[in-house]
Amino acid sequence: MAKKQIKLDDKTFELAIPEATILEAVKGVAERLKADYRDKNPVFVVVLSGAFVFASDLFRFVDYPCQFSFVKLASYEGVASSGIVSEQLAVDDMVRGRHVVVVEDIVEKGLTMDFLLHRIRERHPASVEICALSAKPEKLEVPGLQIKYVGMTLPEAFIVGYGLDYNDQGRHLRDIYSLV
Repeated sequence: MAKKQIKLDDKTFELAIPEATILEAVKGVAERLKADYRDKNPVFVVVLSGAFVFASDLFRFVDYPCQFSFVKLASYEGVASSGIVSEQLAVDDMVRGRHVVVVEDIVEKGLTMDFLLHRIRERHPASVEICALSAKPEKLEVPGLQIKYVGMTLPEAFIVGYGLDYNDQGRHLRDIYSLV
């Protein structure tokens, strides 16, 4: 049973989305991906650290040939984006000529995704699409950024859980909580 409220460092969060709802969204995204990629041997590029929980559950539904790669990008400080993206683990050349699906936990402003897509396109993939557990379209600042596979739209508040964190806390939570 999920807790109604949790405290992480100096912030209090309340239950926003229970695990069962999240897993249904993940399954729905997986089915859409399978319809589009089952015969294409895609490369899934997982954005660490936030997307690892989503990717883990998503990949349990992948029953077709594919490969995985990981990148680590950073743009958050506390509860706000710094607006500056730093690359801590880079995209490798396995994406060249391949169908690429970027797996991300959440797309808000789109700055991190724009940075990563540029890096991937420099390596000339056959195609590249974004797959995100969640998105906040009203906060998007990158014109024309298309997120083809989205599991759910999240509350406007800052959220934690299911891979999402506040100061590196809360990623382990099975449910998603919003800042009170």
